[in-house]
Amino acid sequence: MTSTPNPHARRYMLHMFFAMAGYTAILFGSITVIRGDMIEADWLRILIAVSPVLPALYGLHAFITFFRSMDEFQRAVIAEANLISAGAVAFLSFAYAFAQQASDLLPEIGLIWVLPAIVGGQGLAMCIVRLRYR
Repeated sequence: MTSTPNPHARRYMLHMFFAMAGYTAILFGSITVIRGDMIEADWLRILIAVSPVLPALYGLHAFITFFRSMDEFQRAVIAEANLISAGAVAFLSFAYAFAQQASDLLPEIGLIWVLPAIVGGQGLAMCIVRLRYR
């Protein structure tokens, strides 16, 4: 028995593929330009450094469009998983900052890890939330 692919899911995967391909290309390009010391102006280096955010925002747009096409149950599961993930990352980083202030043993963690932590946490939280409905 085969199921017909959801056209919204297919469109989402296509748009997400283009977003991530663009992100990868722009990321490697921006790193190459910045490390090559081709640009002297700090403001231009900053613009080049944040340029990979643009295709990532396109990926966010693709996800929001896909999210709006889902039924209420799917939306509720994703929203709850996202809330759990964002809360966990927020409070873990809050606690880590207090601990880091109290000791020189803990290294600094860059802000670049916040988004991957939230996305990864959402994937884990999604597994936990879905277990409740089995």
